[in-house]
Amino acid sequence: MVCSELQNSKARVRFQGAVDALMVLSWNRDLDTFASLIESAALDVHAYTILVNNRKYGDSRVRSPAKEGFLRDIARLRGGDNDFVVAATIDIATLRAFQSRAKRWPENGDKFKPVPEGFRLANNRKVLPPK
Repeated sequence: MVCSELQNSKARVRFQGAVDALMVLSWNRDLDTFASLIESAALDVHAYTILVNNRKYGDSRVRSPAKEGFLRDIARLRGGDNDFVVAATIDIATLRAFQSRAKRWPENGDKFKPVPEGFRLANNRKVLPPK
């Protein structure tokens, strides 16, 4: 997606259950708006959400639909003077196993927030046996 498409919640929701990560290209200075959109998209889509902004404006990040607040931003960059690359590891297998569970209500050991109402995992993405 590009940043303007992220503002359309219907466009985001169509990716539910179909992607492990949603990447958003954003050369945008409106950091406050896009911070909120990335945070909600991670939960709306229930996938890792990656915002790529340039160093002039900053706030590139990898966001997880994690249950614990301190685990949600896997990586976050806030601009700077030099170009650089940051590698972040996303745990797709654990995310898919969580999404494949028959029961949707949260359990104590869950790593992720519950999936949104109406979430349907694509058949080719299901992990068997679900946990």
